[in-house]
Amino acid sequence: MSNKIALMVEFGVKPERRAEFLDLMRSHARLTLDSEPGCEQFDVLDPAGFNNGTEDGSVFLYELYTDQAAVDAHMGSALLASTRGSYDDMITSKRVVWCAVT
Repeated sequence: MSNKIALMVEFGVKPERRAEFLDLMRSHARLTLDSEPGCEQFDVLDPAGFNNGTEDGSVFLYELYTDQAAVDAHMGSALLASTRGSYDDMITSKRVVWCAVT
């Protein structure tokens, strides 16, 4: 059985801040992958980019970590703390789903 952990995050994003939020999340994903060896995958998913520009305001993240220690390292990172502080006024909601990879 795998010890890998996946996080799926759904953000409700204010329409007027969408482009800025996507830029921030893409940068955060890139920096996380570069600086955290336990992060195997970090995707920013944009429904508006696929649905001919129609969307409900959601942006999704998919993150895959080698194990709980890698998740803990990410959750305690200065990068995550800084990013969280940057997007508070860009979002209307946030939902995180933790998944064991089986």
